[in-house]
Amino acid sequence: RSAGADRFLMLTFGNAKVLDHLLNFCHHARRAGIVHVVGAVDVDAFTKLASHGEIATYKTPLAFERYTLDGGNSHSSSSWKRFAAMRTGEVARVVQLGYDVLHSDTDIIWLRDPTPYLMCAGAAARVGGEFGSESRFPCAPLRSADVAVSSDNMGPSRAVAGRAAYHASGTFNSGILLFRATPDGKRFVKAWHQNVAEPARGSRFARLTSDQQVFNNMVRKERQWPGVGGRRDSWLMHSIHPD
Repeated sequence: RSAGADRFLMLTFGNAKVLDHLLNFCHHARRAGIVHVVGAVDVDAFTKLASHGEIATYKTPLAFERYTLDGGNSHSSSSWKRFAAMRTGEVARVVQLGYDVLHSDTDIIWLRDPTPYLMCAGAAARVGGEFGSESRFPCAPLRSADVAVSSDNMGPSRAVAGRAAYHASGTFNSGILLFRATPDGKRFVKAWHQNVAEPARGSRFARLTSDQQVFNNMVRKERQWPGVGGRRDSWLMHSIHPD
């Protein structure tokens, strides 16, 4: 483990209906050496995960309410909205406790531990290290990010060539989200949860149906949260990928 990794945690959520996904997620995360916890959305999921012994899991607030995710594809359903509100709230709660949290969907397979890159500490971050200053993808610029997100536009080479403009022009995907336990990171994740769970009436968030839509709406304004323009000459793109 790299220095500083003791305050890093990967968090995912699921119910008994996606138990195979959860077990597969935990198998690969454990094999990669990633510190991870599963928030069980129902009691059945908690019981089955806990029976494996080596899986760190806990009952989320919904598990105490006999909640059932209806399985519908519509994010506008009240069932999904309750899940989204719980999930964002739990992520926010752990961040407020002082942990850098990487939220990951359960249908993602992690083949390597992202901690050395995301925390940017220890041997991997030093000169000559895998993510040092001479690396193609140095981790140092990421230290300035209080929040980081994946994009539905994938392609590292195109991202580097365009200073992440390619990524930034795509939809930000809440399936992989990093929140640091910095003052601004805590402020953002708290607002994200608030805008998902109890958006102000008449606000631009009230009509949105998913935590991903809310996230995108929060960060698409220039110099707000801090704002992502996606242009090659964007102030944010230049600060992360300088000439």
